[in-house]
Amino acid sequence: MLSGIDVFFFLWAASLIFFMKAGFIALEIGQFRAKNAAYHCVLKLLDLAAVFIAYLFIGYGISYGLNNILPLITGNFDADLGAWFMKMVMFAAAAVTIITGGVAERIRILPYFIGALIVGGILYPIIEHLVWGGGFSSLGINFHDYAGSGAVHLFGGLVGLMAAYVLGPRVDKYINGIPQAIPGHNIPIAVLGAFILAFGWYGFNIGSAANVGDGLELVRVAIATTMAMTGGIIGGALSSRCDPLYTANGMCAGLVAVCSGVDLFTPIGALIVGLLAGIQQPFTYKFIEEKLKIDDVCAIGPVHAMSGFIGVVCAGIPFLLREVKTSLVDQIIGGIIISIIAIVGGLIIYKGLDIILGLRVKEKEEKDGLDVSILKIQAYSDE
Repeated sequence: MLSGIDVFFFLWAASLIFFMKAGFIALEIGQFRAKNAAYHCVLKLLDLAAVFIAYLFIGYGISYGLNNILPLITGNFDADLGAWFMKMVMFAAAAVTIITGGVAERIRILPYFIGALIVGGILYPIIEHLVWGGGFSSLGINFHDYAGSGAVHLFGGLVGLMAAYVLGPRVDKYINGIPQAIPGHNIPIAVLGAFILAFGWYGFNIGSAANVGDGLELVRVAIATTMAMTGGIIGGALSSRCDPLYTANGMCAGLVAVCSGVDLFTPIGALIVGLLAGIQQPFTYKFIEEKLKIDDVCAIGPVHAMSGFIGVVCAGIPFLLREVKTSLVDQIIGGIIISIIAIVGGLIIYKGLDIILGLRVKEKEEKDGLDVSILKIQAYSDE
């Protein structure tokens, strides 16, 4: 039974996680062309609505028991159920919204919305049940994912990459098989978005505690979060020679990686985890772009998928931890299972939508810009 302060604590966390949406929007639109900025905002608004609907009517029941669906729909729930739902629906929204970073500038609105309904209402809740609903425990897997390196970021990043794979690259991304740089139109707004995300991440991580308690766990989580963010910034700057986008994304990568073991990492351990996540970005992005030929517009592969997997594994490495409560083998097994479900599920969902509805906008619409060709507006009045 949650106390009043615990209920408020959950709602505080939910509010900060909700505000991360603003960070996602700014970080992503700054990394691609101005002609598609307003269209992308529509995608972000609609995937939020899709998750809230799907998670209420289906998703939460898959995650924590179908007996919870009727009380939530009718409003006959207690404070514990309502507070937990509000926090966890925001986690679901965060997982699903990662997808837009991979499919930007070329996906149609309707199939994207339907995909968000399916991922938010069915596929993500399966992962949530495994990680936080007792699924892994019932299988004898001691998987630790305190705040979602695996459940949210590894999952969301891989589903987004599968959607991007099905879509294919933007029309001007590859020439004779060689990837071409397509610069973003607004670096400052992208960096601002990273800072907004980092602000919300304190709710993401601190809010993953079961209750307020005596506050010690919350402080430990806050310090580990801060040090991982620091490591991510430094790692991103080092590996990219101070490229502003890699440095800003490095901050997010460090925050992604620390989530799994944020309650267990020492401050130095969290710094190391963040550093690793920040450093790997350019190399992972190059592999995805050149070897896999996936047009990952906003680098969700390195920032979410790879950093999420790094965090899952590092949560099982003893010398990084304040106390050893995890198994490296089980962490790896859990990460692999999440990856398989995300990859297979993502391929099935988005390939199915492509066959039934068609995922991609017309080539002319893409070349002209989705703001003008589809929405009949311009994001910036001085264009």
